[in-house]
Amino acid sequence: MNKLLILAVLSMCTLFCNAQNAIYEDIFDVMADGSIYKIYSMIDNFDSQTDLRNQKRKTGYSYDFKVGSASYTLKTCIFQEWDDNENEGFNVLSLYKNGRIELELMQPDIWTYVYNGGSAIDFRDYTDNQFFIPIKLSPNSLAMVFLGWPYGGDMPYMTIVVATEKEANIVFNKRMGLDSIKTYPLYTMKVQTVLEEYDSCGKLCTPPVFTEIKASGYGTLQLKKQQQ
Repeated sequence: MNKLLILAVLSMCTLFCNAQNAIYEDIFDVMADGSIYKIYSMIDNFDSQTDLRNQKRKTGYSYDFKVGSASYTLKTCIFQEWDDNENEGFNVLSLYKNGRIELELMQPDIWTYVYNGGSAIDFRDYTDNQFFIPIKLSPNSLAMVFLGWPYGGDMPYMTIVVATEKEANIVFNKRMGLDSIKTYPLYTMKVQTVLEEYDSCGKLCTPPVFTEIKASGYGTLQLKKQQQ
């Protein structure tokens, strides 16, 4: 009995030490005046063989929100070739601050709604809108997590946009899927970076790989580095 207790304590200590030794990288920074400092290694380009600006669009929906004293409006569009999926997501997101265009992003696949969309997991408990998951970083800054469409043999894109009283900008874009969220003690998202694969007999041949994106506690988000 004592042996089992000692083993259990040692196991807990190992897990605690591993957690303490985890390395987290800042995804971006917010300056004192509200300017957003981007770290470009955190932002991958979308895979696209065509100029998306020439794609015919169908207007989607809009959503109004505030960040500090700034008023923002998110407007969405879907490309006509994705028309059948207009109830599940959007190809274009445009952010307006105080009535002026601040940022426009587009991708060949779609960002799916965070509930009642293409995601297998319903995240309505963590949001006040269907378009993104909000993470309040400070009274004057907000992170918006947009979830990609789980389509084909790749992980979807996870896109993070940060809005402050001064500006809005993309700070993160990687092929990742959101698995779960915990809000205490720090807001943490468990994300999948490698899609599991099975052979013709149904045997797992490529296991899924996970990491974390979490609030830093000082107004930014951090990505947990994966061991090589």
